[in-house]
Amino acid sequence: MNPLDLCGRIVYPITSEVGQKDYYEHLNYWRVCYANTNPLILPTKDDAREYLRLREMNNKLWACTNKESRKKLRQLEIYNTQYDWRPQKSGDDTFVGLISPTGEQLLHDSFADVFTQFDAINSKPIFVPVSNGEAWALMSLTNPPVLMTDFQYSAIIPERWKQRLFFVQDRETKKWGALEITYPFLHKKPYRDSLPMLKILMPPIADAIYEDELITEDEPTTFFMTQRDFKIGILTPFGYSDIIYDRYETDNAKCTFRLIRNDRKRVRRADYWHPDGKLIDKKLQ
Repeated sequence: MNPLDLCGRIVYPITSEVGQKDYYEHLNYWRVCYANTNPLILPTKDDAREYLRLREMNNKLWACTNKESRKKLRQLEIYNTQYDWRPQKSGDDTFVGLISPTGEQLLHDSFADVFTQFDAINSKPIFVPVSNGEAWALMSLTNPPVLMTDFQYSAIIPERWKQRLFFVQDRETKKWGALEITYPFLHKKPYRDSLPMLKILMPPIADAIYEDELITEDEPTTFFMTQRDFKIGILTPFGYSDIIYDRYETDNAKCTFRLIRNDRKRVRRADYWHPDGKLIDKKLQ
């Protein structure tokens, strides 16, 4: 995906036509620590079963030093980095579902279209987008599956790195918002664990959303630029700012932002955990 220079930031388009086409392009190539265009290998069911077997043996293989163990470790690394573990669509031209590389039916053939851009072996998502032919909704991958939203969106784009956010386009207004996965705690016995739910992180108010990042010590921290009527704002997993600014500046080490309007002398200060800046303003008073 080609980056854009927008409002003084280098960002990646997500919700544009080009962005939607290329957002998951990295899933087509080897998963290694260097840039490459080596296409992934499409596995057979036997490959998938052998991969699962070697994964379970992983710790024992590292403890051994014989030739056979080293050979299996090399094969496991090849499976990890060079094979395509995304699911495939099942069904026909009328109704489709999802089937994993192992042959497991993840979703029955009940939809006009289904989302396939995820690793169905190592990082199977909790919810996936499905279409009824007129709109999109989110469906759980539980057994049985549960429809988590109405078919009310023109498009749904799962965030590509952490897989905790969904960028959604309202069917009526064509504006973009964001949903997040939350885990509310259940106190009643025997349900002591949290169950995943969906929550509105940002209502559909943006014309477009772009991916940006803070260059932090361990790895880049992703956040998002929102745009509406030639103005911009920021969106993080912790909330969003008003879309009223002309540009923003970042302090990567502190994960802070200076949200700047050309018609104001004072800037709005915010950080990754308080993108609306409200708590920051209270601290400055």
